[in-house]
Amino acid sequence: MRRTARIATTLAALSTVIGLTSSSAQADNANAGIYTGWNQVGYCEFRPYGEHLIIKDLDADGHSIVAQLSVEGYGTYYYWNSEGNGTTRDKDLEFAEDHHVTLRCYVGDWKGSPTEGIIWDSYDKMNEFARTWT
Repeated sequence: MRRTARIATTLAALSTVIGLTSSSAQADNANAGIYTGWNQVGYCEFRPYGEHLIIKDLDADGHSIVAQLSVEGYGTYYYWNSEGNGTTRDKDLEFAEDHHVTLRCYVGDWKGSPTEGIIWDSYDKMNEFARTWT
């Protein structure tokens, strides 16, 4: 009987740890939004588990949404979602763990290169997310 109680207690403890781990993984995503006035026009999200970058266009304003992702030791990259209102681009990335990551989200008009056409003053410092994932 004591063995059964001990097993049940161990399983309950493991369930709690697994639940906390899952919750913290979801909470660790980096988010950055772009707003004009009160309206959110775009959204960028970095998901560290699996290294996915999500870029959403939420407004039919004629602009693209641009994610600027800086990864310590790798460099700075620009990813565009130029497919229009209501679309999402999911970029599957690959880099090693334990690097500092900074995510910024802009609007822009594609001009032929990764940085040309970005409307630099569309960036809001309040929405920057920087973090080191391990």
